[in-house]
Amino acid sequence: MTGVRAQNRRATERSIEEAAVGLVGARGFDAVTGVEIAAAAGTTERTFFRYCASKVDAFLFVSRDVHDAVSAAVTGPVAFVALADVIAGVLGTFERDRPDDLDRLVRVRALLVADPALLSAVLERDAAQTLALHRAWGGADRFAVPLALLALRAAFDEWAERPAGESLSAAFRRTCAALRTATGS
Repeated sequence: MTGVRAQNRRATERSIEEAAVGLVGARGFDAVTGVEIAAAAGTTERTFFRYCASKVDAFLFVSRDVHDAVSAAVTGPVAFVALADVIAGVLGTFERDRPDDLDRLVRVRALLVADPALLSAVLERDAAQTLALHRAWGGADRFAVPLALLALRAAFDEWAERPAGESLSAAFRRTCAALRTATGS
């Protein structure tokens, strides 16, 4: 994707996400439709559904970008430790090059904590994504991807509660080390 196209895509995604966060924050996930999010974002229904298969996708743009970056970096079967290293590297790149995306993730997380219906929808989407990510990330063992995603969620939750502390990539590495210690690997 060219630089201008990528910038336009990110701008549209940010508009959709901001509209979704605002509407869901005010009225709740179950009370808002994709059509309403599109209108609040200043885009058409058709554009909204080109970017989002469902309204839950309006909250997952940055997560998708992280998953895509990891997928591009994984070139074959990978075990947990190697996958964790790739994810930590991707997180470091996002922290350096896209800090506004991490700020957006923190705002979305706050909404997830406040809205059980949205949290349920995101967790359901995450569960469905695990198999696809396992295929994309070439998991050598069947635990690599689920454990890496669990560590990513746990590290992000901890990091988001203390944004002035360590970096997200450092929190993720520390979480992975604790997970390896707990499992004896």
